[in-house]
Amino acid sequence: MIRRLRVSYSTCRVCLISVSGRTVVIVLLALLLTAMLSVAFAANPPRMRPYAGIGVVIFSNIGRVQSTELQLPMYEEPGLSRVGILNNSRISGNEWVFGLYSATSPLIVSTRKGDWLRVFYDDAGREAWIEPQNKGQFQSWEHFLKMRPGHVLAGLPVQFYQLLQKPGGKLLATMTPKLAFKIVKVEQGWGMVLTEQSQLGWLRWRDNDGRLTVGFGND
Repeated sequence: MIRRLRVSYSTCRVCLISVSGRTVVIVLLALLLTAMLSVAFAANPPRMRPYAGIGVVIFSNIGRVQSTELQLPMYEEPGLSRVGILNNSRISGNEWVFGLYSATSPLIVSTRKGDWLRVFYDDAGREAWIEPQNKGQFQSWEHFLKMRPGHVLAGLPVQFYQLLQKPGGKLLATMTPKLAFKIVKVEQGWGMVLTEQSQLGWLRWRDNDGRLTVGFGND
């Protein structure tokens, strides 16, 4: 009886050692995977989607020839407290949203006072006032988006890929960032789109925080 108990005890110890060993290996693998994901995330952090604002300012001919290089003073307030010069090299950061729209990417406009536009002029979201004069043209989102090719941006929550029969209505299809469409019309944060498969439906072109959920041209 004592011998059997000793054998059972020894067997249990072996089992415990085996189970403990497997647990250690699993924990180590989990830690290694977490570390690899952290490194990958740090190397390629998700891009911050820009706020939509009220529209865009388009510099259609800027940068194509040297004589039309953009040079616009920037101010803290319209015409007051100059903070710098807006030129071709400073218009950057949103190419991944607008694609190869033109020689110079549009700038998003947050607000407007007469001919003065408050723009987001870099990917950090910094703002300044400019007076485009004849160098740029303001377009509301309703005007800019109409019949424009677009795609849903990558890395969004699932609801932004849903093509609906109407805003908040029946699900028609699930989009991906690779599926292109044309925006037929805009109603607040929703856009009626026509897919390449000739399917008509609604999806969100901006989220509840006012950030863009769609991109244009080449992503």
